[in-house]
Amino acid sequence: MKRIFTFGPLELIEGERLLRRAGSPVPLAPKAFDTLLLLVDNAGKLVDRDQLLASVWKDTHVEEAVVTRVISDLRRALRQTSQQVWIETVPKFGYRFAVEVTVTAPEPEPAPAATPHRISAWMLVPAVLAAVAILVGYAALRPEPDQTMTLAVLPFQVVGQSSQSDVLALGIADDLITRLSSIQNLIVRPISVVRRYTGQPADSLKAGRDLAVDAVVEGTLHLTAGHIRANVRLLRVNDGKAWWAGTVSSPKGELLAVEDSLVEQVAANLAVRISPGERKNLRARGLNPEAHEYYLKGRYEWGKRTRQGFETAADYFRQAIDLDSGYARAHAGLADCYLLLGAYSFYPQMEMLPKAKATALRALDLDPSLAESHATLGLVTQNLDWDWAAAEQHYRQAIALDPNYPTAHHWYAEFLSILGRFEESAREFARARRVDPISPIIQVDEAQLYFFQKNYGRTLEMLQQVTALNPGFELARERMAWVHMIQGREDDAWSEIEKMPSCGPDSDCRRTWTAWLPKRNPGVARVALRELEGAATTHHVPPSALMVACERQGDARRALDWLEYMTGKHEVWLITAKVNPLFDSLRAEPRFHSILKRLGLTAPASPGE
Repeated sequence: MKRIFTFGPLELIEGERLLRRAGSPVPLAPKAFDTLLLLVDNAGKLVDRDQLLASVWKDTHVEEAVVTRVISDLRRALRQTSQQVWIETVPKFGYRFAVEVTVTAPEPEPAPAATPHRISAWMLVPAVLAAVAILVGYAALRPEPDQTMTLAVLPFQVVGQSSQSDVLALGIADDLITRLSSIQNLIVRPISVVRRYTGQPADSLKAGRDLAVDAVVEGTLHLTAGHIRANVRLLRVNDGKAWWAGTVSSPKGELLAVEDSLVEQVAANLAVRISPGERKNLRARGLNPEAHEYYLKGRYEWGKRTRQGFETAADYFRQAIDLDSGYARAHAGLADCYLLLGAYSFYPQMEMLPKAKATALRALDLDPSLAESHATLGLVTQNLDWDWAAAEQHYRQAIALDPNYPTAHHWYAEFLSILGRFEESAREFARARRVDPISPIIQVDEAQLYFFQKNYGRTLEMLQQVTALNPGFELARERMAWVHMIQGREDDAWSEIEKMPSCGPDSDCRRTWTAWLPKRNPGVARVALRELEGAATTHHVPPSALMVACERQGDARRALDWLEYMTGKHEVWLITAKVNPLFDSLRAEPRFHSILKRLGLTAPASPGE
């Protein structure tokens, strides 16, 4: 039987010993092919070195270097990068194929008829025409209609005077991404990935290669008095040829009409199968144009992931709702603002979570098909209600509604890790990375999965990859400091903290880490803890900071006091208590078990379960 393994733009055909990328053969040596077949046949599972040697080399003795070279050759053939990891190394054990794989078994070809028939020249005409059509299709080198295709929509370049150039450039791209993502056979890179290309001339083909996609959409937006014109091209990344180019224009106040036309024309030229229902969803229905512009501005500000960005975005979403109270996506955007203002500890969770829940429910009342709102409710339900079954149902519903929504996969993967369902979590993180291969926050939270398993070497390896590509991404450095701290390397932890601008002198961040690293200077650490407790009386200081500080300084009673306080405040870190090594010294305490019971969690059977 010729099984076909499909992963991303690649397919491996077992019986023909063939690997193809977008229809084109990828050369592989025989042992490399056998190794890849073994890995994809066990996708998501650890393949240890003994199993690999027994399956591929059988009774032949080979050196370790031979296996390493074959894996290296495979990664090169698959075009593995730090943003798109196909084959993971599990140090001291083996390898894991880290991308979701679909397996199909084609129907066997019917046997030829036993009795020969006389064939006339006219009977050959349909076959000849069909062959010509096939050759023309292959000449275009497009994916088959049922094959999954990957696409990046880059921010448009704005030509003309506008104080909102970046908003328009990113806003139109965001809208096209949202609508095109509803097509099942199309994986569209999210706006968080392409945002980096805003406001600067981009090499579209290089961007496409960096984003590991089959095609990119690029365009320019020309603004004149009372008029808007968009020139757009759909480019094939492997050779730079245009699949389609076109121009759409409209009066300046009719931005929605431009977006409707663009999304329909791009979709029509993608060569992926689109169902009638998906085609219907491509068009915006009955939106207030002014409200839509406020919505685009809100998404632009929300994407900055700063306190000011969230607050400004919330104002824009409210203005959109004032103009069109039935605008479901504006309600969903406002819910996300409330959610992350609490999750990032800018405001108390108990102040933000109820608002996020009510607003997300309103969005679903208006449009039950919104994947974003189901994902938001999943996070709210786990943090506010500690209702794990209901939260999982929301995550699954979000993924069913939009399998290409990376945040749903990301948050569900994190949810699974919190419950100690580590293998399921790893598979879900692989799905998230398949849709969004370069998101630093997804990679950082996947590293957290390994931190929960106490695989500190793998945790540091992943976080170092993030900081190499995103030096300013502070959360990765903070998580690296966690690992150093938990392993007793306090000076190394401090070295990472000093690289974070937000941890400057006289900041709560600096005081927190001074209190968390008492071996460096016990007296200074105690002073820092008192200063944090004093600061908590004048402004919001995350109670988790105080809990960890007491635990690190050996005061288990006060640490448990703060942990119980966190329970009353539904503090973000609380729900990681079952698996987070930062809580290990408290696990034997009866009060700790009582808190886990209140959360609806049970202690793991053994460390690192």
